[in-house]
Amino acid sequence: MSAKLCSKEELLNLLKVFISLKSVDSEPIAKKECLDWIETAFLGEKIKDIQRGDFDGSPWIYLPAGGCKLLVFAHCDVVPAPDEMFDLVVDGDTAKGRGTSDMKGNILPFLMAYRDAVKEGTEPPVSILITTDEEVAGNTIPHLIDTGVVKAPVAYTPDSNDIGIVCQHKGIVWSELICSGKGGHGAYPWDTENPAWLLADALKKIQEAFPSGEHDDWQMTVSPTTLKGSGARNQVDDEVTCGLDIRFPPEECSSSEDALKKVSEVLPAGCEVREVLSASPLSTSEDHPMVTLFKEVAEEALDTSIGFKKEHGGTDARYFSERGIPAFLYGPKGAGLHSKDEWVSAESLQKHYTLYRNLFGAL
Repeated sequence: MSAKLCSKEELLNLLKVFISLKSVDSEPIAKKECLDWIETAFLGEKIKDIQRGDFDGSPWIYLPAGGCKLLVFAHCDVVPAPDEMFDLVVDGDTAKGRGTSDMKGNILPFLMAYRDAVKEGTEPPVSILITTDEEVAGNTIPHLIDTGVVKAPVAYTPDSNDIGIVCQHKGIVWSELICSGKGGHGAYPWDTENPAWLLADALKKIQEAFPSGEHDDWQMTVSPTTLKGSGARNQVDDEVTCGLDIRFPPEECSSSEDALKKVSEVLPAGCEVREVLSASPLSTSEDHPMVTLFKEVAEEALDTSIGFKKEHGGTDARYFSERGIPAFLYGPKGAGLHSKDEWVSAESLQKHYTLYRNLFGAL
């Protein structure tokens, strides 16, 4: 039997406070205050069990559960935004603001459901981990797993939307494409070997070998991003550098090295590609018992059928997957991540509160 919906008024009031905390990477005090608020507002009944710490300047909070059957993890850091985006704007069912969908709004129903379950005297077999460095590809989660602080049989995060349950997402390789030549004065191009022309050729070959495709195409993509060359308009530099954002499905590349090799094979002479940062893909079986249970509970609570989707972007779920801990994602209705139009559905958040209350009873 489904639990009742949480109050829309209370939910939006809490979301307003949550959003107002400017927990961007450049504001470490605000990130700590955000965790302080979570502890006080939702985890106060379990204060004696809470563990807190800081890794590389990013605070975290962890509440382990005895007999843990599921770890729910989230991040409360957000990307920068104009000041007005930290004021929640509600228009009917739509709640707008920085973090409404990525991912303060998404984790709020869970925190409310957990708070209420504990107050009613139940002990959900669910551990909770909240970090503050996901948006900057921080390493809090792998550090906590590798040092034995965080342990879990399976991990779940609502860092997604309602289009489908995510059990797979692509691996990531951020790299630099370096094209070398011979520098000189821009007025005497015949005395130079301008690496910019080599870069243009290299990017054309990359575009042909790794076409962008469409959203539903599950393939390796290579996106040129940053550009760096001469610092003067009349100077040809010895080399130019272009940042590459490489995304690869596990079926196509076995590792970041494999992905870089595929790119290197299409480059003309005088070019090389170097890894800057890489992250593993997520690969969890859609038939995993916890995924199956979650899907059943969610479909009943949301009164809809839920399929699966593959995610082109990366999340902290990869850290669990690469260490042998199955992980998956599913979130409420929302969109506009990292944009001025970020939003989440208030009704969807209410339904996700019911989802979690029912899930606690099913675990």
